[in-house]
Amino acid sequence: MQESNRVAAEARPMHGSERGMPIDPPEPNLTPEAMVARARELVPRLRERAEAADRLRTLPPETYKDFLDAGFYRILQPRRFGGYEFDLRTFCDVMIEITRGCGSSGWVLCLTAAHVFHMAGVPEEGQIEMYGDDGDFRSPMTFAPQGTAIPVDGGYRINGRWNYNSGGDYANWLGVSAVVPGDTAGGPPRDTILAYLRQEECEVFDDWFVMGLRGTGSKQAIIEDVFVPERRVLSQLPWFAGRAPGYGVHENPFYRTSPFDVFLAELACICVGLAESALDAFYERAMTKVNSYPPFTPVKNERSVQRLIGLARAKTDAAQAVLQRIIDGQKRRMEQIAQSGPVDVTEEETRRTFMLAHQTLHLAREAVEPLFDASGTSAALTGQPMERIFRDLNMVRTHYMMNGDRTAENWGATFFGQEAYSLF
Repeated sequence: MQESNRVAAEARPMHGSERGMPIDPPEPNLTPEAMVARARELVPRLRERAEAADRLRTLPPETYKDFLDAGFYRILQPRRFGGYEFDLRTFCDVMIEITRGCGSSGWVLCLTAAHVFHMAGVPEEGQIEMYGDDGDFRSPMTFAPQGTAIPVDGGYRINGRWNYNSGGDYANWLGVSAVVPGDTAGGPPRDTILAYLRQEECEVFDDWFVMGLRGTGSKQAIIEDVFVPERRVLSQLPWFAGRAPGYGVHENPFYRTSPFDVFLAELACICVGLAESALDAFYERAMTKVNSYPPFTPVKNERSVQRLIGLARAKTDAAQAVLQRIIDGQKRRMEQIAQSGPVDVTEEETRRTFMLAHQTLHLAREAVEPLFDASGTSAALTGQPMERIFRDLNMVRTHYMMNGDRTAENWGATFFGQEAYSLF
């Protein structure tokens, strides 16, 4: 059974550009501006569906179809494989707008659509296989190594249970991190890898019952003795350092940069989008609500309300500026690669970018929480926009990469020329 599984995986035909036929994007003349406009136009519909997403604990089918039809999954996808190859700024602008409409929808789209960038690190043969004939690639990626990868002839056998398979209900691939055991029991691992499997090779265990981001469908993926060929595997440390085997497949230096700038920008633009959503909800409420006590003045005329929304707008703008700094850092490394080839990403640069991403969360909280407090008890009722935004933002706080204390300690150690305490 194991041998037949391995042979079948190795024998699957590869397609598309392997035959010298690049895949055309669905709309070759689509512009970044048009892509962002599509996202902005979807905001009202996403708000209407937000309660349904919470209830379903996954995205409504209509939302998935809207994303697919708009081409959002192809924003960062290489042109060679049917994508639009737009830049990180365009990607973040789209994700901010989608998150303004629905936090769960923004999370799912962001944390699947960005993975075409990360997938550019795998060997060329793997990219050809996964994009297939039409370039349709949608993959969550679970970054924590929650399983094992046993080396066998031609690849690895993967076993484990991976939590937080965000958007897996609408994916066709899944990226998982796994530990390659060392030579001695209990000793250090030989490697940690990222491996891509077909979604149908995973069993889904529905354990997604949570406080916030309920509509992301971030269920557990169970993988039992599945063979993954080497062409769909990345060793993590060289990848983190900007020296993955797939780098150089694409002419655009964007696809040869370290994964951290893009991954941290993903988290940061979710924070900015939730802050923008809170501003929208507070404004709409203040424009229609009347104070409950004499002299029954419109809420929008209260000085305290004006002060709150002014400060929240400033905090959100500051979070946007921090996100831009992450984007600028990635662009700067692209320019260095274009001029002189692969660039080693320093520990100091990586830790600093982690701190920047966390600052977007900190600023978003400083914007959202006072607005939530001032919105009144009725805004905290289940299903109200402000209640959902507050829950979603607090759920983002639980993400491992958004642990502010550990992030600050690692950055501080690096600042003084010492070793960081942990990898992340």
